[in-house]
Amino acid sequence: MKRILSTLAWAALLAVLAAGLASGQREPTVSRSTVSQSTVTQPGGRTFLDSQITLGTAYPPITNRAFVSMPVMQLKAGEVLPSRAVMGRLGMDRMLSLRQFDFATGPRNMPYPVVGLMRCSNFSATGSFVKVIASKTALRAAVKAGEAVRSGGFLIEARRAIPARETIPSVRIIFGEKYFIFSIEEAPPTVNSAKPQPALTIAEEHAEARDREIALEAWRLSNASVREGILKPAQ
Repeated sequence: MKRILSTLAWAALLAVLAAGLASGQREPTVSRSTVSQSTVTQPGGRTFLDSQITLGTAYPPITNRAFVSMPVMQLKAGEVLPSRAVMGRLGMDRMLSLRQFDFATGPRNMPYPVVGLMRCSNFSATGSFVKVIASKTALRAAVKAGEAVRSGGFLIEARRAIPARETIPSVRIIFGEKYFIFSIEEAPPTVNSAKPQPALTIAEEHAEARDREIALEAWRLSNASVREGILKPAQ
């Protein structure tokens, strides 16, 4: 019975993804944001600003022979999401939507912003924030720890064993016309990786090292924002 239910759930997920792709939507190239400076607070010695994220494009599901990935919330062009901005010396560092999704991680839930904008090291050159979209991702076939799989122009890398059809809390990292999919889960630290790395990475097969570096920077900032409890009410 469990196997039948699992098969039906997987079929339903694929149907949703197919419907999203049939709409003809494309991966975004621009996302706009505006700020309403109505409320400023300073909990913990940092400056926070009430703001809003206005989506300049829709964010459809992504499907491939090896994986499926879809945002946790249907995001349409023009949608406005109230958010909280983190102010730094050079201006806005991060914007996090107040709308969150509760990812099930083991015995507890982890609230994660549905949309985030991160100021990364490419900001001076592009003038744009890197977008982080909370998503659910599943592989169609199991991947072993340390294994790399190429499929349809994508490179899938696993730093732990990932069973087929496991629902993985993840984020889609977008800047310009490039995007990456990373698990929110961090891989166990190794001698060769001083900084945190995702347990699962999905990237365009010929992605440049610099682009990967920017995507990882946004991923670390987004995860750090959740750990720091930026969206929690001030005590």
